[in-house]
Amino acid sequence: MTQEAGKLEAAVAHAHLDQAQSTLSALKVAITSLSTLPPNPPTASGLPERELACGVFEQAVLLSVAQEDLASFQRHMSQLKPFYSDPSSDTRPLRCTMLGLNLMNLLVENRLAEFHSEVELLSESERASPAVAFPMQIEEHLMMGSYNRVLMARKSMPAPTFELFMELLADTVRTSIAECAEVSYSQLSVSAAMDMMVFDSAEKFHDFVKESFESWTIANGTITFRPTGSNIRSDEVPSTRLIKETIAYATELERIV
Repeated sequence: MTQEAGKLEAAVAHAHLDQAQSTLSALKVAITSLSTLPPNPPTASGLPERELACGVFEQAVLLSVAQEDLASFQRHMSQLKPFYSDPSSDTRPLRCTMLGLNLMNLLVENRLAEFHSEVELLSESERASPAVAFPMQIEEHLMMGSYNRVLMARKSMPAPTFELFMELLADTVRTSIAECAEVSYSQLSVSAAMDMMVFDSAEKFHDFVKESFESWTIANGTITFRPTGSNIRSDEVPSTRLIKETIAYATELERIV
């Protein structure tokens, strides 16, 4: 089994995804026969088997990222986490990378309560590691509304494996910026919009607009969000409803206090 685990690691490292998936499937079957794995308590004699299985699931997580398969990522991460409860796993080279990737996934899915719960379980040294500090910084930018900093953070990722999650976050952030722009301006230059959304090519920007904002009109380097001279209809800004909801929230808060 040790030899097969080495083959898996090599296949993942060299992006031989089909080979890696085949090897992983065989290893998973073999791992089910081991009796020393979680939830069984760790023993000195069972430590080699636990380390081997832990390494397999770490590679499975990396493989899921390479395959851009978030469902598989979450499944393998849930299988890996019990191994990380053992003190013997504290020095594993990939531990902080795995923890950081898990935090990134929680941000992508907007599972902020779980994000903060996971952070609370980390040691000070883990929080200080680049792989864990990075998603913590991203979360701070998101909470402050510093979307531009989120997009610029792609230049300082701690490892290439974070690219998938940063791409997903970038799409979400760009959509938020675009939605703000279309209600703030009637027109905007393409260059200004690209700067706002941190696009490095006009082609990528036009693809984004075509996919998510087909109502925009682009001509002569200018984006028109709505026809010239038109006004936002009163029903698009439901002020009365918002006032009623705010009063209701304030009343309910007063009752709680």
